Order: sequence, then C-alpha cells, then structure tokens
Amino acid sequence: MSRYRSALFLAALASSCSAWAATPFVNRETLLAAPPPQSRVFSARSTEVPQAAPLPQNLDTLNKVVAVVNDQIITSLQLDQKVSAIKAQLQQQDPGQLPPEAILRRQVLQQMILQDIEVQMAKRMDINVDQATLDQAIANIAHSNNLTADQLREALNQQGQSWSEFEDNLRERILVDRLQQQEVEARVHLGKDEIQTFARQLKQTAGVSFELQQIFLPLPGDPSPDAVSQVRRDIEQVHQQLVDGASFTRLATEVSAARDALQGGRLGWIKAAELPSAVTQALLKLQPGDISPVIPSATGYHIFKLLNVKHQEPSVTEVKAAMILLHAGKGIQEQEAQSQAKDIETSLQSGVNFSELARRYSQDRATAANGGELGWVAPGSLPDELERALMSLPVGNVSAPIQIGDAIYIVQSQGHREAALSDAQLESVARMQLFNRTVRERMEEWQRRIRDGAYVEILDPDLRLRNA
Repeated sequence: MSRYRSALFLAALASSCSAWAATPFVNRETLLAAPPPQSRVFSARSTEVPQAAPLPQNLDTLNKVVAVVNDQIITSLQLDQKVSAIKAQLQQQDPGQLPPEAILRRQVLQQMILQDIEVQMAKRMDINVDQATLDQAIANIAHSNNLTADQLREALNQQGQSWSEFEDNLRERILVDRLQQQEVEARVHLGKDEIQTFARQLKQTAGVSFELQQIFLPLPGDPSPDAVSQVRRDIEQVHQQLVDGASFTRLATEVSAARDALQGGRLGWIKAAELPSAVTQALLKLQPGDISPVIPSATGYHIFKLLNVKHQEPSVTEVKAAMILLHAGKGIQEQEAQSQAKDIETSLQSGVNFSELARRYSQDRATAANGGELGWVAPGSLPDELERALMSLPVGNVSAPIQIGDAIYIVQSQGHREAALSDAQLESVARMQLFNRTVRERMEEWQRRIRDGAYVEILDPDLRLRNA
C-alpha cells in the first residue's frame, strides 16, 4: 500500500469509528440519565412524530430520502457516498471478501443512523468542536502517517474525497467522542475495594495484549426465552460458517451489530485486563488465527478471532508533562479563574508557547518558574480525571481546562515512555485498566438506549433489517 493510500485509510478510520464503542460488553444494572427535558427526542412508541424534516440544499442531486432520524433525514446520495468509502476500506483490509451490496447498504445505514442520533444529542447539549481543535486533530492524523497536512489533502483528493467532507466527518467524530466522554466515561466511578480486587487479578495477565476481530449479535430489550434462543441459533450458525472457512471480515461486516462491523470487526490491540475475565480466559487458550467459541454477555453473544497475542514484561506508560494551575475558589473568584483559563487556552491555540504562559500565569509555585515542567509522570501521580486526560493526549498536545475542586488545570503532553511496573504502581495501573474495561462494558448499553429513544423510520423496505 502506498504511503498516501495508508494515510487515507487511517484518516478515514479516524473519522468513522469509535475507540470506546469497539467492544460492546455491558453492565445492564448501570443506569444512565435520560436526555435533558428540553431535548426533542422522538420514540418509535410515541404518539409524537416529527411533522416535517428539513430538506438539504442539494435538491438537484437528491434521489430520495431513505431514512428519517428524529427531525433529520438521510438521503440515498449520502448513503451511496458512505457505502463507497466503506467498500474502499474493506477492499484494502481483505480484498475479494466484500459482502453482498444489499447487506452492506443495510449495515452502513444502521451505523449512519446511530451516528446521526449521537451528533443530534451532542448539539442539543451544546457540545462544540472549534476550528483549532479540528486543525490539531488533522495535524495528528497527518503526523502519525509521516505526512504534512497538504500531503494529506492531496491524498484525499486523489481518492476522490473533498477536504470539506473530510473535515465534516472528522468534526462529527470528535463531537461524538466528546459526547461519549460526558455521557459514559464521566459517569464511571470505581470503589477502592473493586480496584484492589482487580489489582490482584491483574498480576496474572499484566503484559498480555490481544489483537482481535469480533462479531456481536445483540439481544433485544427485555428478551423473551424464544428471542434469546433465536439469537443463540443465529450466532451458532455464524460460528459454524467460520469453522467451515468463511471470511471473518466478510461475516463481521454482514451480520455484526457492533460499531466496528464496518471495519470487518477489527478491534485492534486490547490489553487482556481490559476484557471481561471470561473473554480473556477463552482467548488465552487460542493460537493466532483461531476462532473463539460463542461467548455470552449481558446484551448478546460474541465470537472473536485472535489475530495476534503479545506477552511482554509488565510495564506502565509514563508521560513527560507540563502544567498550568489556577486556583478557582468560589463565586466571583471561580468565574475569574475560568475566564482566565479560557484566555490561556485561546493563546495556546494561537501558537503562544506553553512554558511562557506557565511562567506568566501558573499559580503552582513548585513548577511555574520552570515553565510548568512536571518531568516524567507515572500512573497514580495525579488525580484520576487529570491523569486520564494527560494519558490520552498525543505528544505535543494540550488539554482543555480541567476543573477539579477549587483548581483548574491545563496540561501538556511532551513525550511517552514505557517503564517497568513496580508493585507500588500496580493499583494505579489497575484503576486505569478497570476504568477502560468498565467504559467498554457500558458504551453499547448507552448506545442502545439512545437508539431506542429516538424516532427512526427507514423508508426503503430493502434497507430494513430482517427483524425490524
């Protein structure tokens, strides 16, 4: 694959798939709040239905409306464009294993519907993506593929994708990521006892990672015994096809209900400790290339393909970091600190040096004189929320202001390195990996809830799922 084609493929992935939504393991006892009362969400069971959906401006190229999602529409032209992009990705990934066109169109439409619901929800909640954030994301994609932004633009143009379309897709992906952080990640709270229990279990799998594909068939809400039996029969049939030699990529694209289906079910590398123990134990018995047995979960059934496995010495990721700290206080003092943090963020986005702003504004006496330098930060050294933000930052990036209690932080990632895992750090690593696993478990349940709470009508009968 050429350098340009590789860059385009990774850029497309960045705009079309969610890291957290990749593994739908769910804790059904987790209750997430409903959308805000002022949000206009239509249920399929509601008597209230959108009276009219706004039509796009490109009426000359509009063939027909294929689906209504709340008070928005999806057109056949939009569907055609998305199907073409997905087909190109799948051809690169597993040439000659494309599913039938009709099945692929149904799967792509389901993904578009879910993304539309998430984007609408984010906009109702006033979640925004400014141009500086978008530019930084584009720079990250280009840098990770050894390209400049101009070279990335050229690659997209050669493949027939406009720059504005690429930016719109990436903006929506960032928007959805922020929504998921707010609605799922921020609601995960771990108890000390469960962290300590998990830390003891972690000793057995620390250093083990799996590269995986998955197929997931969900159970309906409040399933009857007959419904459970039918889904079980369906997944067993899929498993038998795989055992008989069918392409995992093709079947994942055809039948999987996970968000990674349109990437052939590819999950990438996942730490063993971030998977449910039943899955980890099943995978440890496999060799690369093997197919797992059917594995039940709270919301459905899973099949995994083990692509590769790594056994490494347990290690932790340390981040070389810098920080700006403002004391927020209460009342007017808090408002002033928040305003100042926003001004600092704007200055950083305009290119002002981080260390210069840290020397000028940071109120942390221990680091301000050195430009906010914290040195190498190991897990457990910072408050959980601040640590997660820092660990997720690409090198060279700066976080948005993060308020924890009466302090506001802005952190910068300056480098990553792997260090040996000490016994003292084990609990901090356990906290991070248990957090990641819990988010994975809850994400698919949240997505199903917002999908069930939306008004969705698929107007083209050929695009409806067989059980719709």
